Amino acid sequence: MTGEIRVKENPLGPWLPLLEEYELSTVPGELILRGRLRHGMGPASPEVEAALGDWSGTAHLHGDEAGVELVLVLPEDEDEGRPWLHAVLLGCTILTTLAAGALMEGMDPFHTRVARLGGVLVPYPTGIDLATLRLGIPFALPFLGVLLAHEMGHYAAARRHRIRASLPYFIPFPPYFSIIGTMGAFIRLRGATIRRTQLFDVGASGPVVSFVLSLPLLAWGLSLSSSVSGPASLASPFVVEFAGQAVWLGNGPLVHLLAVAFGPEGLGRDPVLLHPVAFAGWLGLFVTALNLLPLGQLDGGHVLYALFGDVQARTARLFLLALLPLGLLWWGWWAWAALIWVLHRGRLRHPSVIQPQVRLRRRRRLLGWALIVIFFLTFVPVPLGI
Repeated sequence: MTGEIRVKENPLGPWLPLLEEYELSTVPGELILRGRLRHGMGPASPEVEAALGDWSGTAHLHGDEAGVELVLVLPEDEDEGRPWLHAVLLGCTILTTLAAGALMEGMDPFHTRVARLGGVLVPYPTGIDLATLRLGIPFALPFLGVLLAHEMGHYAAARRHRIRASLPYFIPFPPYFSIIGTMGAFIRLRGATIRRTQLFDVGASGPVVSFVLSLPLLAWGLSLSSSVSGPASLASPFVVEFAGQAVWLGNGPLVHLLAVAFGPEGLGRDPVLLHPVAFAGWLGLFVTALNLLPLGQLDGGHVLYALFGDVQARTARLFLLALLPLGLLWWGWWAWAALIWVLHRGRLRHPSVIQPQVRLRRRRRLLGWALIVIFFLTFVPVPLGI
């Protein structure tokens, strides 16, 4: 009886003789080695160049007065996720946002009825009218386009840095309980983040994309909007109709400037009935501001930690405290603060990257400051009112 015994080659084998010291750790799906090259070795050393040429993972080298630090990341599996789940969630979200857009036009594509369960009224669909559903396209198409572009900005940045990330998960929500038909979307970062540069690019890309797309949408939509009779204020000068109910929308510095430039005259004197495209643009800027809050692992937390390190933790605590009095103006800030607290398990401090000593270069620092300015320009203290 004969046979062949195959010994699996250790992918770290060529590196180990080059290291003075090292430690191994794992995150789900990845093996991470952190160590220091032997004295006198650097990225240009022939042995290091040869090891880099054969390495199938990612390698990060950083030189300082103590020598050259090395971080190797090796994916242990190629988890492609469940593409069907992303497609199903996106399809359901398209349906619910189309329905929300149709309800803004005063039409119910689901022929909704209401059942009484105890003392609670519960709406439920009894059918679907595709012709009526199409009325929601002017809202759903640009709004979902902004959300998709925002998440794909994160995804593209993660893939560019070879960080494993999921496709976007969309969250559909019944339009009877949400005037926009969704709770938003998110991606999951499955790989380790080694440097601030990676973290910054992944965190900043989404808000940059949604901000750039939302500006022309809001400007164009405001030019299609009209003034209606009724009381108004500069704090909440905009209104949309949803299933026959007026929903008031708040004002922020940038929205105000765009409304003066592109909207109907009399801002703050007469209510501005927003066109669905304008509402999609308004939501895009609002989503951008929400994500730029410097809390935990929100986009703003990524950006602020990448820029200033531990300053992010102190800033996050101040912003969370600021949301408490803001909740007196709009209860949604309390809900948002509670959600962030629960999702982050009470930890507002951003986790450290593996090589925090590698700082951002000037171009990224300027973009980071620009995003801070964008946050304050797009922030709306009282977003919604009925």
